[in-house]
Order: sequence, then C-alpha cells, then structure tokens
Amino acid sequence: MTESNKQEFRPAGRNIKDSFSKLGPRVLVAFLGIPLMLAAVYLGGWWLWALVLLISLLGLLEYYGLASVKGYAPLKWWGLLGGILLLLSFSLVSDLMAGLTVGWLLLLLGWTAIKARIENSLAGLAATIFGIIYVPGLLGHMILLRNYGQAPGFKLLTLAMALVWAGDTGAYFTGLIWGKRPLAPKISPQKSIEGLLGGALFTVTASVLLSLYWVKELGLWQALIIGLGVAFFGTLGDLFESLFKRDAGVKDSGNLLPGHGGVLDRFDSMMFALPFVYWYCRIFVLG
Repeated sequence: MTESNKQEFRPAGRNIKDSFSKLGPRVLVAFLGIPLMLAAVYLGGWWLWALVLLISLLGLLEYYGLASVKGYAPLKWWGLLGGILLLLSFSLVSDLMAGLTVGWLLLLLGWTAIKARIENSLAGLAATIFGIIYVPGLLGHMILLRNYGQAPGFKLLTLAMALVWAGDTGAYFTGLIWGKRPLAPKISPQKSIEGLLGGALFTVTASVLLSLYWVKELGLWQALIIGLGVAFFGTLGDLFESLFKRDAGVKDSGNLLPGHGGVLDRFDSMMFALPFVYWYCRIFVLG
C-alpha cells in the first residue's frame, strides 16, 4: 500500500506544529513565484505566453507520468507538440493555426494506427488528448483573460489569481485550526468542510474588496458571484487532481516545487477557476 493510501483525516489540533514547520518552503516558493507571475501578467504578450507554456508543459509531463503509472502509455512528445499548438491558437486565432492543429490530430491518429502497440492503444490515445485539454487547454485561459482588453484583462486575470491564492490560504489555515469534518476523505484525506468554508469566506471577501477599490468594472453582485465561483471551481480543480493522484497511488504529482509538490499540485485550483472567470466575465460582465 502506498503512503498516500495510508493517509487518514486528522482533525484540527493534531500535527499543527508539523504543518507550520512545512510553511517555510511554501512561503519561499510563493515569495519567488508570485512576483514572477505578476510581472508576466503585467507585461502580457509573449512574456505571459512563455510562462503559460512552461507551466503547461511541466504540468502535462506530470499528468503523463500519472497516466503511465496506470499503464496507459500516452504519446508524450505528440502531446507536448499538441499543447504548444493549442496555446499558440489562444494567442494567434487564424486559419493557419486551425489547419496546423487539425493536421497534428490527423498525424497523431495515423501514428497511433501505424506505430503504437495494439494493447491499450485507445487508452493511450485518450490519455494523450485528454492531457492537452486538461492542462494547456485550461491554463491557456490565462492568455484569453489577459487579452480580453488591455486594462480590464490585466485586472481580471490578476483578480482571478489573487482570489485563488486567497482561497488556498484561507482554506489551509482554517482547516488546520478548526477542521473536524472531512470534505472528501477518499480523494483528499486532509481537506475539511471547515477549510472549504474558510477558503470561500476569504475568497468572497477578497473579491468584494478588490472590486470596490481596484477592479471597479465589477459591481458588488458580480464580485460576489465571481468570489463564490472561484471558491467552488477552485475546490473542484483541487479534488479532480487529487483523484488522479489517488488512482495512481502517489502523494504529489511531482517534486519540482518544495512544499507544494508538482506543478499540477500548485495550479490545480487555478486551472478550474480561470475558465470560470473568463467565461462569466465575457458573457455577463463585459459582453
């Protein structure tokens, strides 16, 4: 039995000292990573695209690693190429990019028929394509949100990222101090209902305050809906990624980020929250 499958829910008050001792690496990663991300968001353009590309490819490799543990044999290099084409499509909407993407898909299907092993070939192909949709397909909404107008896009993307960070922080400390009832014990043993409520409170509060004093394009009700949506979809993103890890029998998707695990561990909530913010704002806020 793997270490992750041995985990049990631990109520508040247990191992708090140990949890606080692990904050150092987490704070260091945040101290270095958040300014880098904010700088890329501010600059936009190819700076942001390059950052999203780096995060997406690293996350995609982690996902393919989890799929390989299950014996699905994804076509990693084809998947990485597909991820690059998809992210280019987010920045360069054109017939050329559409044609290249369709050409890549046809070649991938042909390669699968000619070169791939017969056993589990459909599972490997499905894992390859789903990974592209899941990682760069969702993270690419950073590009879409930033490009949605100049000032509004910059503000909305910064807002979305800040709300995810606020929710993660609120859920972590609230669950650590008051968590008693498990949220999804089979999928994520350490998450509690109290942590979910605390994270939602932090997220909604941050959304309202930022809309009042900075993102003034949003009304109060819109800020409330965005805050609740980010809390809800961010939690779903976290649980969804945890489902993959439990199925693969691993604790973290990787070990690239000290105190956080892998790229997917750090960006799982953002991958679900960003598409929600983009499409909600595009449909109901800015039109």
